[in-house]
Amino acid sequence: MQTSPQTSSLFNYYNFYKVIIGILLLGISISQELLLNSFRYTEIFQILTLSYLLLNITTLVFFRFVLLGTPRQVFTVITLDILALHALFYSGAGISGGLVNLLVITVAAGNIIMRGRIGLSFAASASLLSIGVETERLLADIDTITDLAQAGLMGCVYFATAYMLQYFSIRITQSESLAEQREQDIIELEKLNHHIIQSMRTGIIVCDDHFKIILINQACKDLINIDSNDLLPSFVIDRIQLWQQDSGVRTTPFKASAEKPLVQANFSHLQKNKRSEILIFIDDTRLMTQQAQQLKLASLGRLTASIAHEVRNPLGAISHATQLLVESENLDAADKKLTDIIQRHSKRVNLIIENTLQLSRRSEPETIDITLKEWLASIVSEYINQREGLVKIDLEIDSPLETARFDPGQIEQVLINLIDNGVRHGTQHNPDAVLTIKLGVISEGKQAYIDVTDRGAGISDENAQHLFEPFFTTESQGTGLGLYLSREMCEASQAQLDYINTNESGACFRLMFAHHKRIV
Repeated sequence: MQTSPQTSSLFNYYNFYKVIIGILLLGISISQELLLNSFRYTEIFQILTLSYLLLNITTLVFFRFVLLGTPRQVFTVITLDILALHALFYSGAGISGGLVNLLVITVAAGNIIMRGRIGLSFAASASLLSIGVETERLLADIDTITDLAQAGLMGCVYFATAYMLQYFSIRITQSESLAEQREQDIIELEKLNHHIIQSMRTGIIVCDDHFKIILINQACKDLINIDSNDLLPSFVIDRIQLWQQDSGVRTTPFKASAEKPLVQANFSHLQKNKRSEILIFIDDTRLMTQQAQQLKLASLGRLTASIAHEVRNPLGAISHATQLLVESENLDAADKKLTDIIQRHSKRVNLIIENTLQLSRRSEPETIDITLKEWLASIVSEYINQREGLVKIDLEIDSPLETARFDPGQIEQVLINLIDNGVRHGTQHNPDAVLTIKLGVISEGKQAYIDVTDRGAGISDENAQHLFEPFFTTESQGTGLGLYLSREMCEASQAQLDYINTNESGACFRLMFAHHKRIV
C-alpha cells in the first residue's frame, strides 16, 4: 500500500530538509575550530556525519524519482533517522551539544506523516534512546545528572510534540475531508444544474455586456438556431437594448426564421450588484398559447353544454316546421325560396354547434412513433382513391428522418382538413390545379414538416393574421372552426401548424412536428 500524494509530498520535503541538515553537520564535523575538543569521538562523529549525508541524499533520490514510498518504508526511514541522530550526539557533545533539538523535528515529521500509535512509537523510541545515551555518558563520567534530567525532559517534549501534532493533523485532515466533500458536492450540483438547464424546454442564454454568449442550452439552440460561440443575433440585441432603456417594457414576440416558432424573450441581470452579465429566457409562445387555450376551452365546454340544450332543441323545431312547410301543396315560389333559406341556415347553425361541441369532446392524445414516409403516402393514396382520381396531388418526400412522435388519429384529421381546403381553393381558381404535399426536414435534420400548398387565389395579409381564430371565415357556408380545431389538435401532439407566406400564388400551410429528442 502506497501513501497518499499529500503524504508523499511531505515526505519529500522532509528528505530535502535532511540533506540540508546533513550538509551543515558535515561542515561542523570538519571545522576543528567549532569542535574545541568537546566531542567524545571526533573521528567517529566525522564519519557518521558523512554517512548521514550520503544516506539522506540516497533517500531523497530514491523516494523522489524511484518510488513514492510505502508506510513501512517511511517508518524505516524515520527510525533510521532517530538512530543516526542519537549516534551523532553520543559520539559528539551529548545532549548539551544541541543535536537533540533535531530529534524534536524528526519526531514531529514522523507524527505528521504517520499518525496514531506509529507516530507515538517514534516519540517513545527517541525518549528511551536519549535517556539511554545520557545514562551511558553519565556512567562514563562524561555528563552530569543534570544532562540525564534534561534527557528525561526531552522525552516529555517528544511526547508533547507527538500528541499536539497528531491533534492538529487530525483536525486538518477533517477539514480537508470536509472541503473535499464540499467540493464534490459543488461539482455534483453543477452537473445537476447543467443537466436541468439543458433539459428545460425554456431557452436559457447568459451573455456578457458585449453580447457574447457565455452559456446556452439546447432548447434555445432549437428555438432560435444559434451556437454557443456566437454573438447574440441582432433581433435579440435590439430587444435587450429596449429592455435596458426601460425594464418594465415587455418586448414583442419574434421568429428567428420562417420555420421557427414564435418566441418571447425575457431578460434579467444575473447578479443584482453586477450589471454586466444578462440572463435571457426564450419561451415558446405555443406553450403559453396552449395554456390560454385550455382555459378558453374549459369555458367553451361549459358554454357548449348550454348550447346543446338551449339552441339545438328550438333549432330542431324550426327545421321540422320548415320541412312541413316544404311538403305543403299550397306553397308558392316565393315562400319556397324563404324555406330554402331557413333550411340552409339551420343546417349551418347545426354544423357550427357540432364543431363547437368537438372542442369539449376532444380526448387526450395518444402519441406514438410513426414512420412518416409510409404514413403520409398511405393517407395521400387513400384520399385520391376515395375521390376516384378526380383530384391531383403531387407528393414530394425529402426527409431523412424515419419517425416522428404524434397522435396519428388527430394529425390525420388535420392533414385531411388541409388537403380538403387546398383542393377546394385550388380548383376554384383553376379546375386543373395540382395540390403539392411535401415532406421535409429542418433544424439540421432534427425536425420533420409537411407542407400543403395549393394553387388558388392565395390569402391576403389581413386575412392571414386571423386564419387560426375561432369562427373566422371568408366563405359564406363555412364555420370558421376548421383551422382553429386543426391547430388545437396539433398543439396537443406538440406539433405546430402555421401559414407560410411563399410570395407565390396559392397558400401554403406547414405542419411542423416536435423535435425528435425534445418531445415530452
